[in-house]
Amino acid sequence: MSQFHPIPPSGWNSFDSFGGYLHEEAAFAQLEAFAKTLVPHGYDTFVVDIGWYAEYEFKEGTNLPSPKQKHAADIRLDENGLPLPSKCYFPNGLQQLVDATHEKGLKFGIHMMRGVPRKAVELKLPVKGTKVTAADIANTSSTCPWCHYNYGIDMKKDGAQAYYDSVVKMLADWGVDFIKYDDITGYADEVDAVSIAIERSGRPITLSLSHGGEAVSESVASYRRADLVRITKDIWDDKESIRRSFNAWAYWSKFAEPGFWIDLDMIPFGDLQTMSPEPKNGDLPEGYNPELCGKGWQRKCGLSLAHRRTFMTQRALACSPLFVGSDLTTLSEEDIELLTHPRMLACNRNAICGKNIYMAGDAQVWKSENRTVRGAGWLGVFNRNPESGRSERIKLTHTGLGLSPRTRLHDIWNNVSLGTLRDAPELEIEADGCVFIEFEGGVD
Repeated sequence: MSQFHPIPPSGWNSFDSFGGYLHEEAAFAQLEAFAKTLVPHGYDTFVVDIGWYAEYEFKEGTNLPSPKQKHAADIRLDENGLPLPSKCYFPNGLQQLVDATHEKGLKFGIHMMRGVPRKAVELKLPVKGTKVTAADIANTSSTCPWCHYNYGIDMKKDGAQAYYDSVVKMLADWGVDFIKYDDITGYADEVDAVSIAIERSGRPITLSLSHGGEAVSESVASYRRADLVRITKDIWDDKESIRRSFNAWAYWSKFAEPGFWIDLDMIPFGDLQTMSPEPKNGDLPEGYNPELCGKGWQRKCGLSLAHRRTFMTQRALACSPLFVGSDLTTLSEEDIELLTHPRMLACNRNAICGKNIYMAGDAQVWKSENRTVRGAGWLGVFNRNPESGRSERIKLTHTGLGLSPRTRLHDIWNNVSLGTLRDAPELEIEADGCVFIEFEGGVD
């Protein structure tokens, strides 16, 4: 568990807007926009997601990658089977981007897939500092169902830990501050191996565990060696993602604590899938896979303002890490306001992970207490019947919430006082919507 993340990490991640196809020019543009829009509000980590070592052809007449399949057929490795920046995406390497991130006082993050590259196994490349090869440590029956780059590692084999040590040490030497390890939550022994490698690297690195089969409570001891653990499948701009987030939050809230953050995945606002243009007339160009990296084609976020407020209220009350997946160069003022609202951020950074208190009809009430101020905290009142299309009405009571009737309430999104619990008005919650409330003075 982290000793250097007293609040949930926050930043930008390239996946929702660029899939596996982030290129150098776009990365620097996003970094500049990140520094302008989110960094002044405490966001501080810039993450390059999957595929930074993947090799593609170039679009004719340009220096931009031209992905035709979800994941590239070839990846770039060094002589020890360690991934290197793609000549296609990052012809000048990653060091300039890492250095530019640090020059702005920010942290640089990178995505890694669990295991050892299949290419390294096929070529029997040596594991650095050992007498074994990648083929000796690979578990070829342990594969990721959605990405063909790697095999899992048999951690009982000589050289298995050494491979993870070599990967993490290379990233540490580059100046990486944050690693998102993917396809790993179902493999506790490899979680432990990565954690050990970070401890040995000589650099403080945040470890984010991402989906590799469902996260399971039996592996919590291993997860706690990391800083955050993904508890959902990929979250996108649809109602099903919001429902799935509620269910995961309800189960995992009992495990969350400061320094070990449950992660409800990225925030898919604004322009998405910018590198996956929708085919004209439904016709795919020759050689294209209809499912490129991510979900759907290039589009605007499909969530209404009510949905997006619910989305952010969830993450604030759950103390979930806030990683924005948007194209920051085109992000709307409305979305920026949602992502940087000071009272939302205060909840996310100062609350104890919220829990579901009670239901009243289709209205569900969640409560998060302030970690440092007795009798203060936050409430989320959600309309949890999106199929009904109708609003819900609820009268909050001090007995149901365990608070003093003199508790003062403030509606965060609408910026209005609701008075005290004793005289607070009945709340009307629109379909798919919520009321996000800050409370104080909740002790008799």
